[in-house]
Amino acid sequence: MAKKKSSKKQKASKAIKSIKSNVPDLIISENFWTGHRIPALLLFLLSFLFYFQTINYEYVLDDKMVYTQNRFVKKGTAGLNDIFGKESMVGYLGEQKDFLEGGRYRPLSIATFAIEHEFFGNDSYKIEDYWTKEMKKDATIATSIINRISEDTNIKDVQFDNQENFLQALAQQLPNAQIEKNKAAILFHAAYSNSKVSHFINILLYALVVVLLFRVLSIIFPPTKNKWYLTLPFVASLLFMLHPIHIEVVANVKGRDEILALMGALSTMYFTLRYIEKEKIIYLVLSGVTFLLGALAKEHVITFLAVIPLMVYFFTNSSFQKNGMALIPLVVATLVFLYMRKEAVGADHLFDFSSGKASTDLMNNPFAEMNASERLATVFYTLGMYIKLLFVPHPLTHDYYPYQIPIMNWGKMGSIFSFLLYAAMGLFALWGIRKKSIVAFGILFFLLPLFPVSNLLISVGTFMNDRFIFISSVGFCIIMAYWISRKLPAPVLNLSLFVILLLGYTAKTFTRVPDWKNAYTLNSAAIKYSPNSARANLFMSTALFKGFYQKENDSQRKTEYLNEIQGLVNKSLSIHPKYGSALTMKVIVSVEKYKRGGGAKQLYDDFKQVIYVKGEDSNIYQYLDYLGGREDVQLLVDFCHHIGYETFIQRSPNPQLALKYINIGLKFAPNDPILQRDLLEIQQMM
Repeated sequence: MAKKKSSKKQKASKAIKSIKSNVPDLIISENFWTGHRIPALLLFLLSFLFYFQTINYEYVLDDKMVYTQNRFVKKGTAGLNDIFGKESMVGYLGEQKDFLEGGRYRPLSIATFAIEHEFFGNDSYKIEDYWTKEMKKDATIATSIINRISEDTNIKDVQFDNQENFLQALAQQLPNAQIEKNKAAILFHAAYSNSKVSHFINILLYALVVVLLFRVLSIIFPPTKNKWYLTLPFVASLLFMLHPIHIEVVANVKGRDEILALMGALSTMYFTLRYIEKEKIIYLVLSGVTFLLGALAKEHVITFLAVIPLMVYFFTNSSFQKNGMALIPLVVATLVFLYMRKEAVGADHLFDFSSGKASTDLMNNPFAEMNASERLATVFYTLGMYIKLLFVPHPLTHDYYPYQIPIMNWGKMGSIFSFLLYAAMGLFALWGIRKKSIVAFGILFFLLPLFPVSNLLISVGTFMNDRFIFISSVGFCIIMAYWISRKLPAPVLNLSLFVILLLGYTAKTFTRVPDWKNAYTLNSAAIKYSPNSARANLFMSTALFKGFYQKENDSQRKTEYLNEIQGLVNKSLSIHPKYGSALTMKVIVSVEKYKRGGGAKQLYDDFKQVIYVKGEDSNIYQYLDYLGGREDVQLLVDFCHHIGYETFIQRSPNPQLALKYINIGLKFAPNDPILQRDLLEIQQMM
């Protein structure tokens, strides 16, 4: 009898194995779009509805670095070799300076900007700091003329809609003969791309990413009995599309790198799934190509070397061997990317990320003033902030620079709670791998792309940014959609949560998007929600200075603006006393105060405060020449002696700097005995 039972079990086991062997690894609907045109079209159109207003917005923030003031982009398609062949900051800085740890090589989005500029770069013209800097390199145009142009509010930072109007306005300061002689360079550096086109492309790419996400999720989460609007793929895609934390990526033209990176990652996921289903080589090729493009947009896509095999394991019946085969083109694409990066940044080998050292400048390395324990505590605090903003995206700001995020330690609950939360998430994800838990997959999708920008490995240049969570937020949306569509009791709890999220995200998105209209609106929002950021205070002062103070004609109103600007600059310096850009702005404000009736002595005192910290400032040299020709020469002599001798000889020895200031004083008082004695002593030292 026992033998008969054993025989039955063996037969049953063989039958189960036979059934399993006949189960396909994956089934993908061939007429998906026919049956899902309504949800796909709805997601696409809603993306445009929520972000269409950005088409009329200006370029802001880092757009100048990757686009409007990037010399490679201004070459159009002729600049593509440089864009792909050099570190990504070279086009803006003019050389590779390696001030960010690990360097930057993200050429794909910059290449799209160059192509845009090729076709739309001559639609308008605008003189910015970049134009001034480049034109000063031309010895045929007097520097004084360039300075005069940069101070003319009728020309500087004014966008002209055609070449004729631009050159006509420029002729008020620059002789026609010199305009004709230098016309090519003048127009090349002033050519300004069409922000409407740039924003439209960002919206279009975002809408396509949302639809692509819907398609990929529809493969790994097959249809259920729910209505289409309550299926996991649609709910997750809708939450992703609506989430306000994505506003920075879509509304800021520079955010295109994030969109292209996710597009590359999702495309790779799709083609990998197609290969698992059909085993056609073409899908391996396409997965490798899209993975390389994604990595060229942003290197964090390389984390999908882990995400994609996990997806195949979680949601298909694919064998280990087939999963390994699907991974090969991704590894090859990674090696190609690393080789391109090595050649561009000058690394010693493929895995050399030493180009770009940890900066000692607080604005490029926010952890510069922390010890190791404080850094780790602060990092986990910011990681906790990301989760908080995913659930409750308020307040939102683009500026988390020092010290909007305070220096944390392990005695503060924010860091402790975040550490415990992430530890629990990690343990649950590891436990859920064996069970193929959807929540575990969502956590892994969240954690893996977040790691490179977490500051745990290297400093990414700021504490945190909304855009850093863009790719990882897919994991959050998967988890929330899973609970809404499959776990919470219907129809009360699941619909209630869904409606609350939709209404909250919608309201926040519509109120937050207008903040990105221009530099002033953006910085006004930042100063409201990032009052403790040195950069936010400085940027607001600059926006007021350029956008209002320089254009104001009413004397009383100008004074009010200048006082407000001065307060912002002082607040910035109180947060970060060594902030170079804020010190430069202090010089500019002090000069404006002087021009409006302030005393020369106060101006010299302000100059001293800046020099004590900064050492030198080109603006100060310029104004010393101006003051020497119109103010009491003795004030200048005393200043040059104090800075040149007492500061840079006696206190902080720097003979080269000392010599500069003493020579300025001697230019206006060549027979002054004190300065002559100072000069002699400096020469003896040198």
